[in-house]
Amino acid sequence: MGKLPIAKLQQLADSGDPAAQNELGVRYRIGTDVEKDPAKAIPWFLKAAKQGYPKAYFNLGAAYYNGDGVSVSDEDACVWFTFAADAGDQHGEEAVARTRQEFTSAQMARCELLTATAYQTGERVKQDYGKAMELYLKAANAKDGLACERAAYMYDRGLGVPANKEESLKWLKRSADLGYVPAIYDMAYMYDKGGLGLPQDIAKAKRMYETAAAGGQVEALLALGWMYREGRGAKLDRQEALSYYLAAAEFGSPDGKSMADKLSAELTPKQVSAAQTEAKRIKAQSRSQLALIKK
Repeated sequence: MGKLPIAKLQQLADSGDPAAQNELGVRYRIGTDVEKDPAKAIPWFLKAAKQGYPKAYFNLGAAYYNGDGVSVSDEDACVWFTFAADAGDQHGEEAVARTRQEFTSAQMARCELLTATAYQTGERVKQDYGKAMELYLKAANAKDGLACERAAYMYDRGLGVPANKEESLKWLKRSADLGYVPAIYDMAYMYDKGGLGLPQDIAKAKRMYETAAAGGQVEALLALGWMYREGRGAKLDRQEALSYYLAAAEFGSPDGKSMADKLSAELTPKQVSAAQTEAKRIKAQSRSQLALIKK
């Protein structure tokens, strides 16, 4: 195909031939029979990759590795190289082996997580729950909190593995222990309601809601507001409840705003003012904690 006239190659690529699409991308990258333009190569590689063409996976990985037509991104390069290796491309296998030598364990876990997500969603590669789960578990065993939460989800729904509630709970607990905020909230909710076989423990639920709220989890702010409003697991304190609802509203929660408006009408102006001050403190603390978690 490398010897085809450009007009014929273009015709085949336009008709959807993945080998022609990849070859057209190569020609744009190096300037054979067309004006050299690496940026124009990328869409053709993507078209071929969407059809599962292994060489296109590798070429996209090389483009991101070298910054050829796209911005340099070691993470994206690793993901595309992994797709190529999984498809049996020798160059992809060699690139992944080299990447494993260059990356830290945390960087490799991040690559595995991103690749797993792509397999799960089917956005960049053909959907494959089995491969997604395999990679989630690799990243989870490297102590990536998000990967642990994803593994819990896959076990809960039976995606890529048989459904297993015990395994789901194990990985969710591990995610929470690693500080992944959404998992902390999910564990709090289960202790609150007594889900997945966990004994109901309102006090523990409240502590975990507070930790999740400090990490900016809006649902945790709403849960704490409800606890203080109802006096469930906390001393009845509608002013404190309003503080949490207002903080949730500040993060853009419609439910937080609705509950704050309703509760504000039942309190004195002085209580509302005090709650607004406290809400600002809660929000500022949550943003600070969230920034720390992201680092």
